[in-house]
Amino acid sequence: MATETLYCPNCFAVIPADASVCPFCSADIGEISGRDFRDKLLHALEHPLDDMRMRAIISLGLRGEAGTALPMAECAIHHPMNIEEGLGVIERLRHFAPSPEVFSALEMLSRHEAHAVREAAAKAMLFSFAQYS
Repeated sequence: MATETLYCPNCFAVIPADASVCPFCSADIGEISGRDFRDKLLHALEHPLDDMRMRAIISLGLRGEAGTALPMAECAIHHPMNIEEGLGVIERLRHFAPSPEVFSALEMLSRHEAHAVREAAAKAMLFSFAQYS
């Protein structure tokens, strides 16, 4: 019978479900589990699995905190082959209150490798600029 496994919330290595310390990075799993939810979501933007990063993007987007705009954009830039992720970030940023950080995040995404992401970012920048002005 196979034992259940999960990802270390620090280094994302596959670890046994009953581990209290990660055998790869020595992180205290309990301490990490007690961190602020926002910090966990920001850290999840570095997860190796696309769907985990997208879940973090969606959750951060729902929270709408301007301080998360740049990390979300950086996540999309670091994964240029995942066009859906880049478009997802832009869609979430369109619902943030207009701010210089949101505009900077969209500007960063306007230089994304994927044409569709660049175009969507440029359109969102126009909308954000009109709202911010």
